[in-house]
Amino acid sequence: MDNLGAIILAGGKSSRMKSNKVFLEINGEPILKHVVRETSRISNHIILAIGKHDHKKNYASILSKSIKIIHDKTDAKAALYGILTGLGAIETDYAVILAADTPFINTNVIKQLYIEVQGFDIAIPIWPNGNIEPLYAVYNVQTTLWAFKKAAKEGKVRIKEVMNTLKQINYVPVERFTDLGVNLDCFFNINTPQDFNKAEQVLSRKHSTK
Repeated sequence: MDNLGAIILAGGKSSRMKSNKVFLEINGEPILKHVVRETSRISNHIILAIGKHDHKKNYASILSKSIKIIHDKTDAKAALYGILTGLGAIETDYAVILAADTPFINTNVIKQLYIEVQGFDIAIPIWPNGNIEPLYAVYNVQTTLWAFKKAAKEGKVRIKEVMNTLKQINYVPVERFTDLGVNLDCFFNINTPQDFNKAEQVLSRKHSTK
């Protein structure tokens, strides 16, 4: 999978957590470090996109020097800009987009999405109710970078608006992953203290069984 890069978005302000959640520790390890380590199992090309005014040294101090850390170019708080930042800097043909607050990364899901994206602009998980997972999807860098640039120029910040401009999207039913034995908690992300408590319990349990 040398042609697959990874873009991890860490530009949010964690307003409901009252502190930057990616630095919260579970088993003595920041959530961000856990996410990056899991992602490194499927890619050697990882970019961390952080907020325009975030201090790069805070992130670099807990990560390997091989991780490329770049600032968003705008103050706007929308995932679209972080994706655009990452797509513009990644050097692979494909990239998985992940949120830095998704602690249960499953590499089997990413590997399957990489297979599913061949011949498409995006391979994106979709739930039975129609909800999609744009921050757990694999993108064709060349075609989607153009679409995200166009959307940003037109002031369209919703990812779904970008997708409306793309013709080749592979919506992959989440049932495809359960068939592989994947726990769909891999799509869980931390937004509240309650979410953090759940993640802490799950990861602590996994740690104790190793």
